[in-house]
Amino acid sequence: MAIIKFIKSKLFVGLYLLIVLMPTAFSKSVSYSLPYGWSKIKDMSNIKAINKYCEYDFFADHTKREKRYFEKNCPFESSSDIAEPKEIQEDYSQVERKYLYQSDNFSLFLKEKPITDPDIDPYFNSPTTILFLEKEGQIVDELTIRWHHTHDFGFTDELSYFIDKQFNIWLINHGVTEEGYWLSLWAHYKIDPQKLKFEAITVKTSGEQINFPDNLVVFANADYDKNSVQQCLKEEFNNECHDGNIYTYYLNEIKKNTALLVKKSQAPKNAFSLFKKKLDRSCLTMPRFDYIKGDPFPYFNDLYSCEIEGLKQELIRIEKELAKK
Repeated sequence: MAIIKFIKSKLFVGLYLLIVLMPTAFSKSVSYSLPYGWSKIKDMSNIKAINKYCEYDFFADHTKREKRYFEKNCPFESSSDIAEPKEIQEDYSQVERKYLYQSDNFSLFLKEKPITDPDIDPYFNSPTTILFLEKEGQIVDELTIRWHHTHDFGFTDELSYFIDKQFNIWLINHGVTEEGYWLSLWAHYKIDPQKLKFEAITVKTSGEQINFPDNLVVFANADYDKNSVQQCLKEEFNNECHDGNIYTYYLNEIKKNTALLVKKSQAPKNAFSLFKKKLDRSCLTMPRFDYIKGDPFPYFNDLYSCEIEGLKQELIRIEKELAKK
């Protein structure tokens, strides 16, 4: 009887409601506005092919067949698959932050960075959009994911993005000229749930592919000529030396000389791959692609400087080893 009276009591009812409602009363409910952005971006890693498909002289006369081919194959001709949920389509001027995801673990929101450079006309250029990673009200990481700049004759330079429900983030750098659309960069990121950081997975350009954390692949260049690079390196003030060609030159020299060391039993068979992996890991940092007017992304300049210096030092070391009797 005592148990029955307790069950009927207000105390029991209060305890029951507290237990049942505790998850919603004391935790932040998970909310999504994902996916968000242009979904086609995730499949645009074949930069060379896309640039070929998107060659198109806008000022020339084209046959119907040429127009259909261009419209069918160039992905920039259609933006119908851009995902922007209605609840966050309001203008940025109306809200400071656009939350895409909120939970107890972390939150994601977009915020625009206003144009402050007096040389950039806000009428023709959009503010930079930054994706913020937030934990307990504190910003723990950020990533630039969007900007749009219009140059002379209406030519553009843009950074665009797509974010899916698994927190994959894709970026592309692209634009348009009188000769058609161009694509120069494709990047894939993901959120590390333990470190609560944006983490780069792959970055591709027409000249290289970076597989994080420890693999830089520089594509073969049809214009590469060893003798030309050697001559270029001899000229101290020659600024025409292409970083990719210099990198290839030193990399090939190290491959050749490491093979000689292995042959003399002075190095393990996998010496070259071990060295390259270690060098790449030390040089590959988190890539962030902020807009710099009239300049290429400084990330690649810094990357090649680090790699080339490491290759030079390794070549010196190997040559000293080979010189020993």
